[in-house]
Amino acid sequence: MIRDRIRGKIRIEVFGAYPEALLNAAALSAVQLWELECVNDNTLRMSAYESDLKTLEELAHKCSCELELLSRKGGSEDRKFLRRRWVLLAAGLGAAALLFLSSLFIWDIDVRGNRRLSSGEILRALSDCGLDCGCFWPSLSSDMIRSKMMLLLPDIGWMSVNVSGSRAIVLIEEREPKPLIYNEAGAADIVADRSGIIRRVSVLHGKPQIVPGQAVTEGELLVSGCMDSISGGVRTVYSRAVILADTWYEVNAVCPETEELKEPKGMEHSRWALIFGKRRINLYISSGKAIDGCDKIITEYTLGADGLFALPLRVVRERIVPYESRGGAGYDAGDMKDRLGAWLTAVTDGQILQQSFTESHADGLFIVTLRAHCLENIGFTREIQ
Repeated sequence: MIRDRIRGKIRIEVFGAYPEALLNAAALSAVQLWELECVNDNTLRMSAYESDLKTLEELAHKCSCELELLSRKGGSEDRKFLRRRWVLLAAGLGAAALLFLSSLFIWDIDVRGNRRLSSGEILRALSDCGLDCGCFWPSLSSDMIRSKMMLLLPDIGWMSVNVSGSRAIVLIEEREPKPLIYNEAGAADIVADRSGIIRRVSVLHGKPQIVPGQAVTEGELLVSGCMDSISGGVRTVYSRAVILADTWYEVNAVCPETEELKEPKGMEHSRWALIFGKRRINLYISSGKAIDGCDKIITEYTLGADGLFALPLRVVRERIVPYESRGGAGYDAGDMKDRLGAWLTAVTDGQILQQSFTESHADGLFIVTLRAHCLENIGFTREIQ
């Protein structure tokens, strides 16, 4: 450990008629000993801190034992080494000072908890609020940043900014969407969201306009919010109903039959660059433009200790991978079917009774057709102005 290295450790050998007496005396004097080794009946070896050497020598004399120093590590040895090499000592102290000053600035921002809002959108808003890479974090106010962020991004319900070293951790809790509230004092009709054949009508409020077995088209009135009044007039209500209908879907997914595929060719090489704060320093002579017939894969390495601090220096590696093009299949039939099935599940407000897929080729295109029969609620509320 660093602490033990600074204090210094020694390895000693104790010889005498009763060397164990030194152990009892050291325990009474609160001297720490460890790594005890019994060489023979009259000799013991042990480890201790360098600062306790003088105390151990006095205790050994009182116990009629001889003490011999076998080895010394850290402590005064390291201090002698640094005194002989003052440039190294000055460089270490300068690095420690720079590390301390660097920890007063934000060099890495970690956004957590966002689902609907993108991290890029949140980082741009944080920059407008004063929280950006290179900012002096002791001058920042978390309450002020939170207030400005909630004005810029109303979808944020709660947030906090925690600074650890030179890393800022932004915790986001997005606002839950407002639930649908029925306005009993308002008026609304229920219309068909899509075409189908009515199977069941369950009206909670309103005047039904259709019966089971009837075919309806998209936008057709299903339940009216205008009802006959007992007094002979017309009154309006906010219609509520569940309209189950048989619906049919036919959806196509299209991909080219062939496309150009890349295969590695030749030797790849790497280019390196440094990013100090917001300034980039290229460690190569050529320009950073893309090279024809090559892919450029960029990897950034942030210097620092994860969870403790981050340095303003990042290392960028650009791998230049040459390739050649060849023709190959431009579609994956299984993936296309899975995507169509996932889309149908997402848009259907009910259950899928039957579905089938067909494949075809036409004019250089590969086509997957989904045909499905569903039973779903097709009622859509439309307010009456």
